[in-house]
Amino acid sequence: MMTRKELHDEFWLLTRGVLQDDSKVDTEEAKVIKKWLEEHQRDGEFNKLIEKLAGFLTDGYVDRFESAAITNMLGRALMQLNQP
Repeated sequence: MMTRKELHDEFWLLTRGVLQDDSKVDTEEAKVIKKWLEEHQRDGEFNKLIEKLAGFLTDGYVDRFESAAITNMLGRALMQLNQP
């Protein structure tokens, strides 16, 4: 089982990789992140992110407004992980 630090480090790497290309999150990237969060969920830590991603993916497509919202949400999540 991964430690909390290892889990956060892996999430950080996944998210940075998604945001690195052009800071937009497309539908497939959102699905990958959501799936990773669901598979690595512990103690409800990722519930809010999973719920928000599920809402954006309801229609199976992430439009540019949803992409911007997901990008902001992931950026905030990364900042929180970097705080001691």
